[in-house]
Amino acid sequence: MNGQMRRYKESVAATPDPILLSRCPKIKMDLPGLMKYAKEKGVRVVDLSEKEKQAFIRSQ
Repeated sequence: MNGQMRRYKESVAATPDPILLSRCPKIKMDLPGLMKYAKEKGVRVVDLSEKEKQAFIRSQ
């Protein structure tokens, strides 16, 4: 087995199991509004603060 295949198999073994949708929190996000806000501010969504992002997220 060459080094590339060994690294691939190690990576697959270290990859965590998928997260079940039933374990995810139920939220509603205004993604278009969030994107528009970031664009108006002249930054990317990822560059917004957590407080700014939370303004567009509501728990169901």
